[in-house]
Amino acid sequence: MEEHQVAQHGNYTVEKVTFPSHGETLVGDVYRPKGDGPFPAVVTLGPYSFEKEQAPTQYSTRLADEGFVALAFDPRTVGESSGQPRRLENPVMKNEDVVSALSYLVGRSDVDASRVFALGICQGGPELLDVASYDDRIKAVACVTGYFRDADADLFPVTAGVVTNPFDEASLPSREQLETLLSERLQRAREAKELYETTGEVVYQPLVSPDLADPTVGSRAGLPGPAVWAWYGPWTLKGFENRYAIMSDLDHFGYSTVPGIAKLQKPAIVFHGDYCLSPISAKRHFESIPTADKKLVWDNDVFHSEYYDTPYVVDRTAGAAADWFREHGA
Repeated sequence: MEEHQVAQHGNYTVEKVTFPSHGETLVGDVYRPKGDGPFPAVVTLGPYSFEKEQAPTQYSTRLADEGFVALAFDPRTVGESSGQPRRLENPVMKNEDVVSALSYLVGRSDVDASRVFALGICQGGPELLDVASYDDRIKAVACVTGYFRDADADLFPVTAGVVTNPFDEASLPSREQLETLLSERLQRAREAKELYETTGEVVYQPLVSPDLADPTVGSRAGLPGPAVWAWYGPWTLKGFENRYAIMSDLDHFGYSTVPGIAKLQKPAIVFHGDYCLSPISAKRHFESIPTADKKLVWDNDVFHSEYYDTPYVVDRTAGAAADWFREHGA
C-alpha cells in the first residue's frame, strides 16, 4: 500500500448524538475536527455484529484527524440504540440506518452537504458500496476488508466453525458438506422465526465461540471458531454482548451485495488481500463495479481483523481513504 503521511492524532472533539431511523432512536458519536467548518463528512459502518466503539471509532477518529466530520453509530437493536428484538443482525435494516445517518449528517451546520462520503469495514464495506449505488448524497466510498455477500462468502462462517484455519483450502471440508451445514443453520433460523412470530420468544446463541465443532454437526455460534475469536473474544470481557438472535440468519444470508455493487457509479476504493475474508468474492465484486473511477488496494501482509484496530494498519488505510475522498471532492 502507498504510504500516507499520518495526520496528528487527537485533532478533534467528540459529541454524543441521537437521530431517528424507522421509528427508533439511534445513538452515535460524532468526531469533529477542531477549527471552523463546514467540513466534509464521512459515515462509518462496522463488521457483522459491530458496536460503534469498535472498528467504526478507530476509523472515525482518524478521519476526524484528516479534517472530516465522522459519525460512528450503533444500528437498531445494538448497543445504545433502541429496537427489538435485541441483537437482530439484519443488513437491510443497517443500510436503512445508514440512510438515516446521512440525513442527520447533511442537516448539521458544520457539515458541507455537497462533500459527504462513506467508509465501511468488513460487512459494513460492501453494504456501503450497496448504499452508495442508490444514495446520491455519497460522493465516494471506501470498502475495507469487505465481507462481500455472495454464495462463496456465505460459507465462511460455517467453515470457520469446523476448521482451525479457514484460509487453508487443503484442510476444508467439501463444498457440499459446508452447504449442508449452512442449510441446517437456515432451518434452525426458520424455526426460531416461527417461534418468535407465534410466542414472542427470541432464540439466542453465542455470537462468537473459540471452540471448533464436529464437521458433521457444525457450530451453533454466529461467527464461530478460533480465527474469529482471536479478535472478538477480548471484547466479550469489555461488556460486548456475546449473543445474536438466530432468526437473523434468514436476513443475513438472504441479503446479497451483488446486484447493488454491479450498479455502482460512484468513485470506489477497495482494500483487501489474500488473508481477508473470501478474496475471490472481493475480486469478483470489484470487477463488477461499472465505474472506471475505482481502485483496488491488495495487501497480502495484513490479516482480515488487523484492519479493524491495529494502529498502523488503520492509520494508513484511513489516510489512503481520506486521500481518495479528497481526490473526489472533499
